[in-house]
Amino acid sequence: MQELIDLLAARWWPAHGLDACLLLAEFLALLTIPSVLIQRRGRPQAALAWVLGLIAVPFAGVLIWWGIGRSHLLRRRRRRQSARARISPGLRAVGTRKQPASSVDLLPALHLPADEALDVFPAVGGNGVKVLVDGGETYAAIDRIARSGRHHVHFLFYAWQPDDVGRHFRDVLARRAQDGVQVRVLCDAVGSSRLSRRFLEPLRRAGGKVAFFMPTRLLRRSLTLNFRNHRKIVVVDGNVGYAGGLNIGAEYTGEWRDLGLLLSGPVVGQLQEVFADDWFFATGENLAAGEFFPEASTAGEDVLGREGVHHGAICRLIAGGPDALHNATHDTFLIAANQARHRIFITTPYLIPGPAIQAALRTAVYRRLDVRLLVPRTPDVCLTRLAGRSFYPDLLAAGVRIFEYLPGTLHQKLWVFDDELAAVGSANLDTRSFRLNFEACCFIQSRSVNAELAELFLRDQALSEEVTPASVKAAGRWEEFKEAVANLLSPLL
Repeated sequence: MQELIDLLAARWWPAHGLDACLLLAEFLALLTIPSVLIQRRGRPQAALAWVLGLIAVPFAGVLIWWGIGRSHLLRRRRRRQSARARISPGLRAVGTRKQPASSVDLLPALHLPADEALDVFPAVGGNGVKVLVDGGETYAAIDRIARSGRHHVHFLFYAWQPDDVGRHFRDVLARRAQDGVQVRVLCDAVGSSRLSRRFLEPLRRAGGKVAFFMPTRLLRRSLTLNFRNHRKIVVVDGNVGYAGGLNIGAEYTGEWRDLGLLLSGPVVGQLQEVFADDWFFATGENLAAGEFFPEASTAGEDVLGREGVHHGAICRLIAGGPDALHNATHDTFLIAANQARHRIFITTPYLIPGPAIQAALRTAVYRRLDVRLLVPRTPDVCLTRLAGRSFYPDLLAAGVRIFEYLPGTLHQKLWVFDDELAAVGSANLDTRSFRLNFEACCFIQSRSVNAELAELFLRDQALSEEVTPASVKAAGRWEEFKEAVANLLSPLL
């Protein structure tokens, strides 16, 4: 008997420490697979990618899954939904949902689940829209509206860097707080991880309030690297605001291509609701009060100015997030794509379309639509480029035209549908934006706004190189192999 025990011990617990560690890692990987299957049920591609990763590199796979992969969405959804349940009645009483929707049928989505309905605002008319291109123009506009604030200035950004640009806006807000203006800054804890208490102290000392969305703590069950707040929103006095894709930092100037909107009118109240919801979740302070939701006035239009402003636009904010079972940003994109009749122009820095998005683009071509995608030749994240290029052959075979932007880093998020509808915001055409991040996209119905954005797309297209089946094939087998490997990871990106 002792001999059998000694034999089993030698077999299952090898004398060499490395072999023992490998055996333990494989055992933990096997124990982890049920968690993957349960957490990723309904998403077989993502589940398979995780299972393959656990089998191929068990030790790293187990650490990554339990550290950042297992997103604990159910637990976080409950926390988020609990906060929403407390603030939503107040927001409904003072916010834009009490206002009648526009008579124009912008993105019909009338029968939504309760959790997703909170992310889809009604269409509202009478808005002013100014298109902002790149960091210089955007930062100048945000600076101007922040300085115009008399009651409150609210900033929500995924990334805020402690550099010259970051210090400039910190100091602008500090001066506003010293003047008696209520200043609130909400940053994502991961995107703005470089911000230190020392850097923020001048703003806090001046009376400004600063909070971080979903701080990461090593002792938590999860590092919470998913469930991030990727929104970029500014609201000043409840009557003028900004929404777009640009963060705060010097790296977003120069050769960085980005896009945003300066807004006035009822849609600003929708931006305020999103900020108030996120702020309450992060801090517990309830902003559902009339002082933050003033009646519609011309004050916002005066701040926007006259040059380049489109008046009378119909807008609808979509603020999708992973707290809902289904993602409103993803679903409204599908509605818009399936309703389009002659063109779909999309600019995205990260192209990782899920099966439904691929089908929507493919069938749009089948309906004789002009479908074009503009992506960066050199993105800021190399892995996403490889994963994105893995989708090129199928999209090109269907007739989708793809262009790679050459001059610099392309980071703008732009969707143009036909001649009236367009969307600008923070959402990329990837899994992370459609499943794991909180996003904010403004859909606009306006022929003049659509025309300006379509012209911008075509100008950027002229600075790009069109991808062809021949150019994809000419990249070589090694590139094809790297793209295939990255494609396995695409459900995780």
